[in-house]
Amino acid sequence: MHQPIVILASSRKNGGICLAGKRLGMGEWVRPVSVQPGQAWSVRSLHLLAGCVPQVGERFVLPLGHGVPDAYQRENCSVRFTRWQAAGRMSARELEGLADQPATLWLNGWQSVHGWNDRIPEHVAAQRCDSSLLLIRPETLRFRLDQGGGKLALRAVFDYRGQRYDLKVTDDRVCGLWIERLADGHDGRADALLCVSLGQAFYDYCYKLVASVIELPPPGST
Repeated sequence: MHQPIVILASSRKNGGICLAGKRLGMGEWVRPVSVQPGQAWSVRSLHLLAGCVPQVGERFVLPLGHGVPDAYQRENCSVRFTRWQAAGRMSARELEGLADQPATLWLNGWQSVHGWNDRIPEHVAAQRCDSSLLLIRPETLRFRLDQGGGKLALRAVFDYRGQRYDLKVTDDRVCGLWIERLADGHDGRADALLCVSLGQAFYDYCYKLVASVIELPPPGST
């Protein structure tokens, strides 16, 4: 079935690209997955099918197949190996209308050394989580750099409905942009939508990741 979707995440995963978006007109999340191990897309496959690596805000008509849910990642969907049709793009303000309104980001109370409310035990997620993608607008947002483990990483620190979160950012474009901004003295504060993904288990924990950042223009701007 060919269905129009808007891309809301295009982030790195196991050396490939993980895509996620919402079905236009329906608002349902969908994560198109490949047949490769780990279900990530290679850059070569995306260029063959879409003519590019799809970016956040772009619309495509995809030849979606059947659902292939994996535990709490129930949005996973197969894709038939035919061309994807580009169908324009949406502005940040238009994407704001697609934001979700969850009471919380799944379950809280577990954190890694580097974050806060940034992970859930695998067995708990398998039993109590029934989704893995959210698009939110946090009340406050600040980016920071973390060098834990010997690698430079970008993290998003934000408040959402009375809870503090400190999550790793996996959007390469955003990481490059904000690492440069922070190096130039930016205070890290921003107004943006965040696409948050509950990733596959890693050493018995499922991590909450910021898969994309959609910066919003100042009020009154076009």
